[in-house]
Amino acid sequence: MNTSILNRLRRCFSLLFISALAGLSVLPAQAAWPERAIEIIVAYAPGGGSDAIARIAARIMSRELGVPVNVVNMPGGNQLPGIEAVMRAAPDGYTLLLETPATSSIKATIPDNPVDLQARTYGPLMAAQGALIMVKGDSPWNSVSDMVDFIKNNPGSFTYVRLGGSTYSDLVTQGLFSVAGIDPQTVKPVDYSGNGPGNIAVAGGHVMMSGGSINPLISSGDLKVLAIAGPERATALPDVPTLAESGYPVDFVAYFGFSGPVGLPEEVLNRLDEVVQKMSGDDSFRKEIEAIGFYPRFLPAKEARTYILDEAEEYRALAKR
Repeated sequence: MNTSILNRLRRCFSLLFISALAGLSVLPAQAAWPERAIEIIVAYAPGGGSDAIARIAARIMSRELGVPVNVVNMPGGNQLPGIEAVMRAAPDGYTLLLETPATSSIKATIPDNPVDLQARTYGPLMAAQGALIMVKGDSPWNSVSDMVDFIKNNPGSFTYVRLGGSTYSDLVTQGLFSVAGIDPQTVKPVDYSGNGPGNIAVAGGHVMMSGGSINPLISSGDLKVLAIAGPERATALPDVPTLAESGYPVDFVAYFGFSGPVGLPEEVLNRLDEVVQKMSGDDSFRKEIEAIGFYPRFLPAKEARTYILDEAEEYRALAKR
């Protein structure tokens, strides 16, 4: 080949190489998550336990991550508006769902379930809780047995708070009716968008019973707690028996954590795991959530996914019995 042609080719390749390096030098580096505010979507009304723990977690996560973490309530619609808003969001870690049994595993019990439990990215779990059985503060009932006796002796008179029929509180209530031998046709559900509004209704005498978590209406005397679901008593309510201790073996436990759209990056999940693990081991977090009836329970994202999907199968089998 002609020497002049070879020289020209060498110069061209050199220029191309230099241009490529220059181009690389101006490309932005991969930004570390997070760079801006994060939203946690809570599929319930303000004032209930899910809302409360989301706000506690948001405050601590904001401090750890160095960006605002905001709670956005999207109640109603059997949690579907909140779930769908998160699953339609960009998979960038800036829109997360507060994951609870009602937003995932219990949905497996619904005929023609519109929620694909595989079509999301499960993040870490941070806490667990047993639901409380609550009645009006001046109710004559002082035990679950007192309430059950009333229901059986007064068919059609008993009303209770229902949150769409597929939440953890609903599952506990249905489980109680089942083990107590109560015909569901003899009790009347009253639907609310969250335990917060439902508890207010019970305290006001508009509905007879609600399920949920520790709230100010208990300490004020407006609500009375008859029992707690789960394997052990709540630290904040040591004198309140479990349902099993009361003679009604219902021990479902609710989990609380985070999830996001399909395709959430691994680096986001890893950072969430780090932050949630640190938060769950913090004494101030433990004391704050124990005061509202929760307790820390950390599971990293990969284990959380397996746990939730396995629990969904258990609930599906339970619904078929």
